[in-house]
Amino acid sequence: MKNMHKKPWFGFTEDKVFGEVMSNKEFCKHVLQGILPELAIEDIYFPHKQEEINDPEHYDQKDVRLDILVEDYNHNLYNIEVQTTNTDDIARRMRYYAAKADQRYTLKKGSTYRNLKNVYIIFLCSFNLAEKKPIKSKYLTINSDNQTDVLQDGLTKIIINSNGIPSGNETKTLLNLVKLMKNLPISGDAYFDIAQNRIKEINSDEKWRDMIMDYETKLLEREQDAEERGLKRGIEKGINQGMQQGMQQGMQQGIQQGIQQGIRQGIQQGIEQGTKEGKKKEKLIGIKKLILALKDFGGNDQQILQRLEKDYGDSFSKEELEKFLKES
Repeated sequence: MKNMHKKPWFGFTEDKVFGEVMSNKEFCKHVLQGILPELAIEDIYFPHKQEEINDPEHYDQKDVRLDILVEDYNHNLYNIEVQTTNTDDIARRMRYYAAKADQRYTLKKGSTYRNLKNVYIIFLCSFNLAEKKPIKSKYLTINSDNQTDVLQDGLTKIIINSNGIPSGNETKTLLNLVKLMKNLPISGDAYFDIAQNRIKEINSDEKWRDMIMDYETKLLEREQDAEERGLKRGIEKGINQGMQQGMQQGMQQGIQQGIQQGIRQGIQQGIEQGTKEGKKKEKLIGIKKLILALKDFGGNDQQILQRLEKDYGDSFSKEELEKFLKES
């Protein structure tokens, strides 16, 4: 009997693969030049992958881990991120990454603001956007009353959408990058030959595959841990809110009676609210795992959707399940 189990293919947009391929200095420079043809990038220093930026003195601030951080010989700084899921926060994420880059890398103590390095925040997005966008979108700080008046703050934000609409102005390198993001074959470009060969090597190497699977498992565990902590906070918040509401209502009926009612109401509301949220999150995690497992075994979208409707049709609509499938 033919074995229908298929090993998952780890393409360019998988975190570990992306970091490994983009760490190649010549390939990274080639990609940057293709994205920014208006710049004459003489050369770059060796790229840093998974560069973590934190501030121990302000532990309550959110840390960031940059996929690729690289500087060219003219001291322009580039942060290249790969994004496979639409979290509806890319614009603000880009703003925060730029702020973190400024905090750590762009201005040395004793320098003037004239020495502030130019920063390019580049997001490579492989998900489908509801609104059709071009392949490349470039954002600058402009005067809202006069769009020809560009504020020379040295910050450029660029979104590359692999599902975007070609404008006809893309470089051949950029179009090849889009193909690589889609796992499509590329020919006639020696740099992309190197990238494609490295991706094949990674997928053929069991140690690399195990490392990637371990990494993705740890990410899932971290996500589940965060959800559990959020669930706990939700229950506590629900209890506190319920107690407060109950005590306020109880003031009209009697202080003692109100306090008791508030406690009962708060506990009940908190448990109901937390349980409801927890069950939904557990189902979402189960859906994601089921989709990945069925894809690993070679199931097509129609087969997977039928299984999702069978297992989760009582909790989610067909449209919601189709959305989960597209996002996975």
